[in-house]
Amino acid sequence: MKKKDETRYFVTAVASVPVYKFASKTEMYRMATKPGWGAVEWYSAADDYKNPVARDRSDKTQQLCCDEDTSASLYTKNGGYFGIFPYEEINVKEMPKQAACAAIIYSDSCGYSIWAEDFNKIHIFVTYDVNGLIDSYRVEYGEDAQPCDGETEIRFEDLYQQPEGDWKETYRAEIPGTVEYQHKQEAARIAETAGATWMDADQQEQFRRICNLIDKIKSGRDFYHIINKINNNYELDVINAAREYKKCFNSAQYEQPEEAGHMEELREFYRKYGDVTEMDEVPSAGTLVAVAVDMMERDTALALAYTDDLGVARCGECGTELLCNETGDMPDVCPECGRRLEYDFFREPDGPDADAYRTRADNQQEAGTAAEAASEGREAALGTPETMAGVNANLKL
Repeated sequence: MKKKDETRYFVTAVASVPVYKFASKTEMYRMATKPGWGAVEWYSAADDYKNPVARDRSDKTQQLCCDEDTSASLYTKNGGYFGIFPYEEINVKEMPKQAACAAIIYSDSCGYSIWAEDFNKIHIFVTYDVNGLIDSYRVEYGEDAQPCDGETEIRFEDLYQQPEGDWKETYRAEIPGTVEYQHKQEAARIAETAGATWMDADQQEQFRRICNLIDKIKSGRDFYHIINKINNNYELDVINAAREYKKCFNSAQYEQPEEAGHMEELREFYRKYGDVTEMDEVPSAGTLVAVAVDMMERDTALALAYTDDLGVARCGECGTELLCNETGDMPDVCPECGRRLEYDFFREPDGPDADAYRTRADNQQEAGTAAEAASEGREAALGTPETMAGVNANLKL
């Protein structure tokens, strides 16, 4: 029967660190030693060793280097050892071949990856905190590996097995001692204090986060920035309950003397482009409904993201550059103006619905071109379909 990869986790108070047990020696060796696959890359003096380059044997300045957050340990069948670590020179000639390896332990910012011919020689040592969660951990290979003071040796099977499909790691909120468990208890306590008995666990967590954000408001400018952020990320009912509980109604409550000169300009900006509702008094049920309707109408006005002439993705409302996160996902909300973003332009639509995907930049560019044409006394801009049609019609072969 073919072996399968397995995954377990070091469950600490702040994170769950994965430990991957690889079945394929080839894949594990490639991750540890081959450029572009994980731990190492070739660098050259041509660009001062700043960026990875393709292997060029004629370039004698090239060096094989390990990424900063990565390391690999290769244990050979004859008892040898070869380490690959950041800031240390890697002697490619001394690196053991795949066939000579008896075990490979690879680590990076995501966790550990392990392969061994005899997994019984893999030793996992941990220490525990007062809540029984793992506090520190290390992975070693060999019969001579021994625990240090305070450490306990455990098996791979003793590590936590995450429930299938729980990629959000919701199980952590049920384990006493974790940060998520503490947040869940705090959220339930705050919701109970506020009398919000209608909230479920997810809404209670939203309520806790909103209350914490409101506590950070120290000025009128903070009010607009934070409330705009809240309105774009949480449920309306929970937002209104949190603002009423924290007595957070309008910017005047937080306005500082030095802000008096530009607060009206700030209010006008957020009235036009933001998602902030100010309240003069404790809102009634009718007011809350009106606020909810108003905010829902604002949410429907999406900003169509676009790419500029340099290929940079920008918000279609304010033009702010949009950057992906560490997982490669683009933001759902503009970090500057708070508008929800739409990326339908990547679909390159055609046909009668194409105008629905035009960005504000397209409209501005067209308006500028038309104005330029009018100033020069032309009926249409050079290069437009109208003028090109006329040119083609007059061509003679």
